[in-house]
Amino acid sequence: MPAKKTRPNAANQHAARPRPGAIADNHPGAQGRAERAANPRGLPRHPGHAPGASAEQPHPLPPLRREVGEVFGLYGLSVLLFSLIFPPGGIWPAAFVCLAPWTIATCRTRRAWLVHWSSLLFGIAFFLINLRWLMPVTGLGYVALCFYLAIYWTLAAWALRTAQRHGISPLWTLPVAWVACEYLRARVMSGFPWLFMAHAFYEQIWFIQISDLVGAYGVSFLAALVNGLLAALVLGGPGLRFGLGLGPWRPAERMPKRVQVYVGAGVTIALLALTLIYGAHRAGQQDLADGPRVAVVQHDFTLSSEPPFSETPSWVIFGEYLRLAAGAAAQQPDIVAFPETVWGATQNAEFLAVEHNVVSGLPTGTWLYSKLCHEAVSAFARGDYATVNTRFEDFERRYGGKLPRLSAQGGPPVTVLLGATSVESVPGAAYPASKRYNSALVYDPDGTQRLQRYDKRHLVPFGESVPFRYGRLHWLYRWLNKLSPFSMGGEIEYTLDPGRELTVFELEYAGGTSRFGAPICYEDVMPYLCRDYVWSGGQRRVDFLINISNDAWFLHSDELPQHLAICAFRAVENRVGIARAVNTGISAFIDPNGRITAAVEKDGQRFGPGIVGYLVAPVKIDQRASFYGRTGDWFAVACLLATAALWLVAVTERWVLALRLRIAEWRGRRGGVRTDGVSL
Repeated sequence: MPAKKTRPNAANQHAARPRPGAIADNHPGAQGRAERAANPRGLPRHPGHAPGASAEQPHPLPPLRREVGEVFGLYGLSVLLFSLIFPPGGIWPAAFVCLAPWTIATCRTRRAWLVHWSSLLFGIAFFLINLRWLMPVTGLGYVALCFYLAIYWTLAAWALRTAQRHGISPLWTLPVAWVACEYLRARVMSGFPWLFMAHAFYEQIWFIQISDLVGAYGVSFLAALVNGLLAALVLGGPGLRFGLGLGPWRPAERMPKRVQVYVGAGVTIALLALTLIYGAHRAGQQDLADGPRVAVVQHDFTLSSEPPFSETPSWVIFGEYLRLAAGAAAQQPDIVAFPETVWGATQNAEFLAVEHNVVSGLPTGTWLYSKLCHEAVSAFARGDYATVNTRFEDFERRYGGKLPRLSAQGGPPVTVLLGATSVESVPGAAYPASKRYNSALVYDPDGTQRLQRYDKRHLVPFGESVPFRYGRLHWLYRWLNKLSPFSMGGEIEYTLDPGRELTVFELEYAGGTSRFGAPICYEDVMPYLCRDYVWSGGQRRVDFLINISNDAWFLHSDELPQHLAICAFRAVENRVGIARAVNTGISAFIDPNGRITAAVEKDGQRFGPGIVGYLVAPVKIDQRASFYGRTGDWFAVACLLATAALWLVAVTERWVLALRLRIAEWRGRRGGVRTDGVSL
């Protein structure tokens, strides 16, 4: 029986027509153009992918829930391991594996948006955990800083995926990209070079000696290189199974050839061996000589970001510090170093020279209080403790409280280094009428204050300076200033001005005359500033450094040992001995090989409540040159340029892909075919 002929109805006719955005199967060359547009890099297709099927993905996407679970699990593991490597009590071997899980997930995951947003999320978590000591100082600034720093995790992931797409193994890309991001963190927005991978190794003396060649960035590079090698070994394994229930799907992009892993393993082993050989050689050299005897004084007066800022009156703090210093002076050091601005005086000679000087922005009575501090310090430097006691009596009579008394017999004359605020009037200036600095002042043994001083150059944003003070955005400065607790609701402009030069002081002692610099507070964590202080112009400018700091804002937290660990790298990078005088700690001596030779302690503890005392020891003088000191951050800049090239490639490829899709769409329309359905 012949088949019954049916007339196609409207629905059948509609279904038979090509839908907008569909590719007509019978159009010559349409399939090839659409597939090339959807897969422009010619990535391998899944074995079950039919030639005529949709060409939007080279492989089927894994279930989102499964991929999210893998990413969150591996990223979380990296955050945990990474958080364990830093002092105090850091498990430094974990630095060789902490980034491997993050790298594996970054390279395996098919959904790019999941990688980038997860890197940002877990980067935020990492910094929130490890910078929690900032919370007592500025809660809003703490959160904002963590969000900003986390961006570099996403940037590093972007570089890794771009390189892998072009067949470059993560064992090469990870160390380069990670160092590039560390370098950016050290320079952008005034810089915050904290929590570098290198800092986990500050006690591994042989391992950190390469810092005098390439800076601390070289140590981070080696640690990241090992992480990259481990990740490459896992990613290149059969079926990419890791024993954690990871899915069998292939990575987001084509994997590099296995030969890269073999070569990378050889290069990694060779670099580690050469690093240890070089480290043993440099650390074993007998080129260190005893320099001047330095006394560092440390008390335990904590500070708060809310008024009145300290539970102990400033004049009582002053008296307690002079009491400790008298004990140190009895051991006849060549110089006594007090911490940064610990008793809150404005003590520069120019300000004190004007009788009852009144400066806008300074509290009433600043001149009188500072004058008494100056006279007491001058008498202390001369060894005239009777006059010191008289000034203590003046403090008690004017301000109350009870101050200690020093020995009436006096003490030996000694050079004094201290931190104080300096104020200079600006004649004829409409705004501001004066400039304020965070300064290091020196008193000679005859009691005179040197006119030469060092004004801090690298100011802490919002802690010491509010941006946009000058120029057209001054209105924004006013608003930001009101948000700070230090401004008393906007009534005080506490912003300091940066110093203009890196002052070199001279110190006479039994061995001759030495030159020293006095970086203040966080300046000892800034690689470029300490390098310029020691090696500006490629020639050694100073023989040693005395870092004066006031870490009392951080309340005996992990910030204290981390700050000390970072400072150790400045010693190795520049081959310079460093003495640290820090309120609440950690006051210590570091030799030019990065060894912490002595620290103020209590019952074997370097930080915590109640650690008070002083140390007197010769600072070490090193005559060796430093390649890093003379040449700078060439290695980190090279890593940045290579990583920037990857970022540029990623951006360019997206533009090219978008252009190719537009061309394919245009050609399809000319032939009666549309390619709107192809996604970018």
